[in-house]
Amino acid sequence: MSSQRLPEIDWLRGLAVVLMFQTHAYDSWLAPFAREGGFYATSRLIGGYPAPLFLFVAGIGLGLLAAARHRAGKAPRPVARELFSRALEVFGYAVLFRLAMYAAGGFRMPGDLLRVDVLNAIALSMALCAPGLGAANPRSRAAASLALALGVALLTPLAWDSWRPAGWPDALVGYWSGRVPGAFFPLFPWAGFTALGAAIGTALAARPGAEGRVAAAAALAGAALIPLALALDRLPQVYPVYDFWWTSPNYFFVKCGIVLLALGLAFGWARAPWAAWPSPLRQMGRTSLLLYWAHIEIVYGGLVVPAWRKALDVPQATAAMLALAAAMLALSIARERLGRR
Repeated sequence: MSSQRLPEIDWLRGLAVVLMFQTHAYDSWLAPFAREGGFYATSRLIGGYPAPLFLFVAGIGLGLLAAARHRAGKAPRPVARELFSRALEVFGYAVLFRLAMYAAGGFRMPGDLLRVDVLNAIALSMALCAPGLGAANPRSRAAASLALALGVALLTPLAWDSWRPAGWPDALVGYWSGRVPGAFFPLFPWAGFTALGAAIGTALAARPGAEGRVAAAAALAGAALIPLALALDRLPQVYPVYDFWWTSPNYFFVKCGIVLLALGLAFGWARAPWAAWPSPLRQMGRTSLLLYWAHIEIVYGGLVVPAWRKALDVPQATAAMLALAAAMLALSIARERLGRR
């Protein structure tokens, strides 16, 4: 998904890539004894943020694209159709990725073909955002996106624990509930991050030249949202099943606050004295889909370093993770150079 080449958005996507590397590397390579204690627990907590960042950035790109099409004079329905076609394109990548993983696994686990993974979530959440972003008025687009984010958050506990049509297969239920096997990224709550990003992208596009102030305001809102959400969590809950870490709207709001703070950090970093220096994060952010695809095979596949699976201590896994990041940076640079040629 294009970031309209805002370097701050590339940096934010690159941050998600690096956090993803540590999450998957420690998850795959640490031995059972190394998973005891606070280090691995902290890694897992950090691991809850790469996906929200990827979804958020996809939403920003979608909001920027919609604004560009409206400025060019396109009517609302063609804009919405184009955004929907972008979502279908990403879903095609998701299908290809699952086919590739199935082949890399020796065609032994056909159930993996139906796994609801992060690319599936990005694609379908983009599709959900498309109608609202078709509106001609920027305020209407932002309001529709924020309403979608809020609605997804509030409905998540019900979607996971209160609604499953009889006889529906797990592969389909997994698109709205994470209670079924293999459903790691159901639309509830993950689509909410894309919708939030669409609202931010709309706001950034509506104030050309003032993007830094928009990001600063978003970061301040994020800083206020975190304690507010934690305070709301202490109130009596109205849901039949309340699961803070998985379905709670309050934890979703905490994550939104952290994502908005990361946006402010990205814009602040881009205005620092060192902003003109070469940036590994921006570099990897420009090729994030390729790096996602490549690193999954290295970390979880059976072709590159299968002997490392659940066999390393923390220092060994950390060294391996740093080597992985260096290799992915080299791959990113090579990909861009080949593309220019």
